[in-house]
Amino acid sequence: MSVMISMIPLKTEAIPPVDDVVEFLASNWGDLPAATEAEDGDESISFKLDGALVVAATMPAPIPWSQLEGPCATSLLWPDAEKELKGHKAHLIVTVAGEREPLESATLLTQVTAAILSASAEAIGVYWGNATLVIPPPVFNDFAVEMLPDSFPIPIWIDVQVGRNEDGTTFGFTAGMKALGHMEFETNNASESVGGLRERLFGLAAYVLENGPVIQDGNTVGEDQHERIKVVYSNSEFGHEGQVMRLDHERTGRAKPWWKFW
Repeated sequence: MSVMISMIPLKTEAIPPVDDVVEFLASNWGDLPAATEAEDGDESISFKLDGALVVAATMPAPIPWSQLEGPCATSLLWPDAEKELKGHKAHLIVTVAGEREPLESATLLTQVTAAILSASAEAIGVYWGNATLVIPPPVFNDFAVEMLPDSFPIPIWIDVQVGRNEDGTTFGFTAGMKALGHMEFETNNASESVGGLRERLFGLAAYVLENGPVIQDGNTVGEDQHERIKVVYSNSEFGHEGQVMRLDHERTGRAKPWWKFW
């Protein structure tokens, strides 16, 4: 059985009505089966949905700041994250459990989290721990409603961190791919700009999520036949557990949203 969770920091400890959560799901994703066995409680709500058990439980304490400090400092989606999250008093743990593939679990968890955000006046945002991302409610819900289930809301599932080395090359890595059933990407010697590398990593992550594990050890990726960036399965240089797909750059150009594999 797979289990996937999100966390919702709260202004004060409170649980939204289960009927409001279920109604949001039905009105925004009509293809979902109807929720069953819905239960309201003082500290939790639960229901069954599309073969999964969904539970949202209140925790009478904030999410530890040690978990939020880094994501707040690096968030592109929420510039005021630290200011808005620093004083939260409690949080919800949202759980989706069932016999599902990782992408299916992430999709359902995203839909349920969006429904809870809509139903809760006390919700401040989302901590998507699989990618160590913090996301404000309007941004999370816009991505969820507008993209699911036909496409993947990559920016709220995958974090991309990039920077510049002292020699002028750039480095970067993804976080969140492993929870979705794939290896992370990383590189430490890119010759493209910080923005270009960020776009490349997002593009490669999207390609793999849409097409499966099609990039093999030793393949080269690039914008055209003249740009050959070798993909090497290796241990991470940025602290990821297990193997990653490391990009070894020979020459890079302007990133594009589509990729050719040579």
